[in-house]
Amino acid sequence: MNHEPAHPEAPNALTRLALDLDRAYPWCTYRVMGTTDGGRPLQALTVRGGSDRTVVVLAGAHPDEDTTHSQFHLALRLAAQPALRTGVTWHLVLDADPDGAALNHFSGPSIADHFDHRAFYRPPTDRQPLWGFTLQDPPGFAETKTTLVLRSLLDETKPDMLVDFHRCLSGGAYTLTTRPDPATNSLNPLVAHRAGVPLALNGDEGGDPLTEQDKLAHGVWLAPHDGGFGPDRRTSAWHYAAHHHATFGVVVEAPNWIIAPDREDGPKSANRLRKAHARLAACAGALPDLALTLHGEAARSRLGLLLPLANQEDGREHSIGPVTDWTILRVSTALAGHAVDTDGPETAVEATVDLHHHLLASTSQRRRHRTVAPSSAVAYHLGAAFAAVHGVPGLTTLWNRS
Repeated sequence: MNHEPAHPEAPNALTRLALDLDRAYPWCTYRVMGTTDGGRPLQALTVRGGSDRTVVVLAGAHPDEDTTHSQFHLALRLAAQPALRTGVTWHLVLDADPDGAALNHFSGPSIADHFDHRAFYRPPTDRQPLWGFTLQDPPGFAETKTTLVLRSLLDETKPDMLVDFHRCLSGGAYTLTTRPDPATNSLNPLVAHRAGVPLALNGDEGGDPLTEQDKLAHGVWLAPHDGGFGPDRRTSAWHYAAHHHATFGVVVEAPNWIIAPDREDGPKSANRLRKAHARLAACAGALPDLALTLHGEAARSRLGLLLPLANQEDGREHSIGPVTDWTILRVSTALAGHAVDTDGPETAVEATVDLHHHLLASTSQRRRHRTVAPSSAVAYHLGAAFAAVHGVPGLTTLWNRS
């Protein structure tokens, strides 16, 4: 079977693979677990290697991150290599946010490709199915259909481990865990070396709120927000599963780009953030209500992050780094998408799209970078997963067949 697609993150390629594995191997079962709010199927492939342990693996939880490619290769490996599935029943969620994925179309590896306003959507946190869980019973907010389906899977399987694949935009690779794990802590540097990616030195690189106090090992941190956040105690799928089923959560982050070290002064970065905020806010004010579109809601939710980030930069000798650019571009990309979607005043639409292109070109020129190959992201995702599940024997089996 050769299903490797031209754009390997395409969900339909993974669906075709899952259906063929279901037909070819009695230990593989494809099923539709339910539907999303948009009526799209939530699909899973179960690979049975024994009843000792259960592992759930999520791909696509952030739809602007191309992790489906890694799920594709994980499914192939589990189906074909008995040693990797022995003693474990694996449930692979093919795409944890199909509605979000429908608004993303990965056209290439560059920064400009990624932040293409015609093909990019990252939901606000309160619209992300991954963060639609709560530790409060009953929930203080309306849960999406997608979150309810994912929650049903976790409640049904009560997994020993929940693995979640992600792509941080820049910096080094890193792994978050819901509790310390000796295998992950000791093997993570080896996994990163084998994948050919550096490990993150601190939480600033990927944009997660990671602290030195929560650092468990080189490139490994405790996952933040374990008690939920906000009055509704909104939390992630991994913390929900850890709280209700004692599940061990493993969040694996592989970067899109390796960026040259940043030595920009903090106050200079703060000034850039404030200028971007002023120009973006002016564009937003000239467009139809941001609440009218999903892109508009995303722009509004992140526009408010720029000034607090600028205030933080003012207090630093050196800038936090590329995270400032990604925050600006997530706003400008969403705002340009909203402008086009609403067909607002021609001059306002043109000004918004032009501003986005200017910010995008400026960032691409200023940030010297190299692209992390999809094969390296796959190697880090799969290596971290098998290190956590099987330890050294799992990595030996994985790498002997690479």
